[in-house]
Amino acid sequence: MRRGDIEGAITVIEAANASEEDSDQSRTPPSAAQLAARHRAHARFIERDPDGAWVAVADDDEPLGVAESIRRGDFWGLSMLFVHPGFQSRGVGRQLLDATLGYASGARARMIQSSTDPRAMRRYALAGLAMHPAAFVNGTPDRRAIPASLAGRHGDQDDLELVQEVEFQLGRSRTEDVAFGLEDDQFRLEVVDEGVGRRGWALWHPGRLFMLGATDEDTAGTLLWRYFASEEGAVVIDGLTSHQDWAFSVAHTARLTLRVGGAMFVEGMTIPGPWIPSGWYF
Repeated sequence: MRRGDIEGAITVIEAANASEEDSDQSRTPPSAAQLAARHRAHARFIERDPDGAWVAVADDDEPLGVAESIRRGDFWGLSMLFVHPGFQSRGVGRQLLDATLGYASGARARMIQSSTDPRAMRRYALAGLAMHPAAFVNGTPDRRAIPASLAGRHGDQDDLELVQEVEFQLGRSRTEDVAFGLEDDQFRLEVVDEGVGRRGWALWHPGRLFMLGATDEDTAGTLLWRYFASEEGAVVIDGLTSHQDWAFSVAHTARLTLRVGGAMFVEGMTIPGPWIPSGWYF
């Protein structure tokens, strides 16, 4: 993937997402700020993980499929795989997945967060990853349910050492991805720092929890409540499996809607409990 492919890749993703949504759902066009953030995020794959970023192109060199993956030490994750609806079921997705899997060579652990597309789930299962059905939560939190007193505070770049220490305990390494997110004014960080056994962080931007990590489930729940308290409208949290039952408990108390959809595929690892993934940077 090259920088000149970014605009075409975004067009592919928009078309693929539109084809998966219900026909009676209206879609709000992205704002200029959202488009700029997407360009910046795609450019980072080209700079940070060039061997994991691929496009399938037509004869005129226009992208008709895109796949992006990351390596963080011995961890590999497929961040996205999209094929334009007009070129699906033609082997394009399989070729893109094969290309990104080359970037996984030597990795101890592999992870893919899948949509509900049965073709995608079949492809990931056949790649040797174990399937864990997942769910997502959305809606507007009932503010009456939010605890009056919550441990923690708003965080910033000075808290990256805390993020690193929590990530080490979880066996992950998302610190540089949190730092990248905090370079964007849209992102916010919540932290809890009450000693070795009660520490955690949550990165979010308006409308969506991006990712979360904590030393224990109580702290993870507190961070989720802090996110709800900071949001002014609807929220979305996805990539939740049975290992995140603590998150379901908070969501139910906040009277949010839970729907089963998609799956988490893993190999060479167990899914952490006090943890929420990001679809891009895990």
